[in-house]
Amino acid sequence: MTGVTPASSPMFRRVNHIGVIVADLAEARRWLAEVFGLSMSRSVELPETRIRGEFYPCGEIDIEVIEIGDPEARRRRLGEGRRARIEHIAVEVDDLRGVLARLAALGVRTTTPEPRRIGNTLTIWTEEDTTGGISYQLIAKAPDAAAGKPHRSSE
Repeated sequence: MTGVTPASSPMFRRVNHIGVIVADLAEARRWLAEVFGLSMSRSVELPETRIRGEFYPCGEIDIEVIEIGDPEARRRRLGEGRRARIEHIAVEVDDLRGVLARLAALGVRTTTPEPRRIGNTLTIWTEEDTTGGISYQLIAKAPDAAAGKPHRSSE
């Protein structure tokens, strides 16, 4: 991006997790546990979108594996014939509205017009074709959430 004024301070507080779309959640679970020795910290299920996910702490961040139940949505997000692919990098932000305004001014689009509430967070994803080929999940603590670290959550 030429002609962009660098931010005076980092937009992101820290990486929260890396989201990986998988064809088979059970296979991913076996791989993460048996090969890497990681333990699942929590799971999430979003029945309305037929998405299941599991989080595996790895140092300061989590690896999130995501299985999409709808075959067409899975093919679209995973790709034909693939078993897994890194889908997004989730980052924590302090001022979600401010970050969204700055990104919009730079031509970045999001997958939905407004952030979505998941757990005690507000979250929204960037369109990868407007962020250098990488989708970022922006996570901020919801205004009415209890004090503490943002809930590690994804779509």
